[in-house]
Amino acid sequence: MKSGKLYSVGFKKNTRRKMIAGLLVVFPVFITFYVIKFLFTMIGGILSPVVVKAIGVFGFSPNSKIDEFIIMSVAFVLTFVSLYFIGVVATNFLGKFIINFFEAILNNVPIIKNVYTSSKKLIEIISLPTTKSFKRVVIVEYPRVGMKAFAFVTGNLKTQDGSELSSIFVPTTPNPTSGFLIYLPEQDIEETDLSIEEGMKLIVSGGILVPNRMETNTDRHTKK
Repeated sequence: MKSGKLYSVGFKKNTRRKMIAGLLVVFPVFITFYVIKFLFTMIGGILSPVVVKAIGVFGFSPNSKIDEFIIMSVAFVLTFVSLYFIGVVATNFLGKFIINFFEAILNNVPIIKNVYTSSKKLIEIISLPTTKSFKRVVIVEYPRVGMKAFAFVTGNLKTQDGSELSSIFVPTTPNPTSGFLIYLPEQDIEETDLSIEEGMKLIVSGGILVPNRMETNTDRHTKK
């Protein structure tokens, strides 16, 4: 009887493990599919009316789901092509002058000014390369002494008395785009040999994806 019960328990555990393994394979694919579908519909829908009007000149109108899909696909490609050429114009002298002119107008409109400035700063932060936004992965005592958290060094500043503090971004898990900003002297920072990519994987996975080994030290400022 005991052997039968042990077999049943083992079978249930094995089945559960296989189902979890299957879920880990299917769930990311499922999420990726719906994210791509959402982006395709949203981005393609921006220029879809323009494409419909353009082909309407030649007497063509969409009559089926396939026609709508083709229109959406053409609009999707045109959107990215348009963004590319806008970027080309925005990076030359005349384009910068025009953008600065319109920004000056927007910055004088009360409500629009706040929305535009906030959204621009958000895009700038997101588009920063990791080598510029995050300098290194460290460990700090946060939110209290004795409790340690992984964080990213983003910069430094000098105080009025001449001492230097490092700006530390402590991200939240599993969403690293939100977190807390703290300032610490170098001697209170524990260095790691993790790359920025490894640090991000560790945060997003909630500690599941960790490197096999990690070296730490608190003597970085003395070794320079």
